[in-house]
Amino acid sequence: MTALKRSTFALISAILATLTLSLAGTSTTALAQRVQAQDDVEQDSRVPGWLRNRPLGLTWGYYTSYEGSGELIASIGLASDYSSAMSAASALQSLSSIDIPVLSLRNLKVGLSGNLLAPIAGSGPKLGLDALDPSLSAGIWGSAGIESIAVDAKILGKVWSPEVFLNAREGYEAQIGLTIYSPMMRLGGGRFVDLSVRGDLTLADDSYMDQHFGISEAEALTSGLDAYSAPAGLKSAGLSIGTAVPLTRNFELQGAVGLVQLLDGAAASPWVQERGEATDIWGNFGFAFRF
Repeated sequence: MTALKRSTFALISAILATLTLSLAGTSTTALAQRVQAQDDVEQDSRVPGWLRNRPLGLTWGYYTSYEGSGELIASIGLASDYSSAMSAASALQSLSSIDIPVLSLRNLKVGLSGNLLAPIAGSGPKLGLDALDPSLSAGIWGSAGIESIAVDAKILGKVWSPEVFLNAREGYEAQIGLTIYSPMMRLGGGRFVDLSVRGDLTLADDSYMDQHFGISEAEALTSGLDAYSAPAGLKSAGLSIGTAVPLTRNFELQGAVGLVQLLDGAAASPWVQERGEATDIWGNFGFAFRF
């Protein structure tokens, strides 16, 4: 697993460096070609504007069961849109949520976010530590940029959990990310292979950090780990790549791979250091119909 993570990190870093260096010289020409290709493709007027050129499909992949665990689980998700930096910012973010746009302009999008924080059992790397119950989180997000590059930001925090959940997941998380997009070679139906690369930083408040990475005196006795209080601040850094490969005008293959590196107080947690992994990887592959 360690060798795989190192190989994945090296591959992502190499592609990111190559894409960044070549973007300035090639993005204008490639984007002009893309616009021309879109003009060449006859659009179905019966498709609503908000749905046109958007994908509908499923992906299958492996994701970390919870941050720092080092355990990958299979999961099914919705296909993502890699057709521009503005849209790919959401598709590749490591702070997952359902994002609903409220304001949608050409170079600016703002909206609401929501997520169900799944339970974390007191087993595996967290054996002997308190189990965490699920809760609902909500917040706001925004993305600003152009077709080839965009910056996005999001903040999410707990808004509700049933009273029967005595140890519901608490606290706030915030993330800021940078996404670079470039169309590559032209394939099926006159469309281009879309490639997006994204880096992000995630912060968390003291409630979140101490609940997820801290170890109380009582937990220290049952787990055999040293007591630890995790401070607020930087929690993790993420790097990811996503691509859509058109087979025809409407059908495409999708794929993404990424890693998340725990930082500072999260990486220093005794249970992460002794039982889990400070570096988590994820990846998916899928098939979609693009309207």
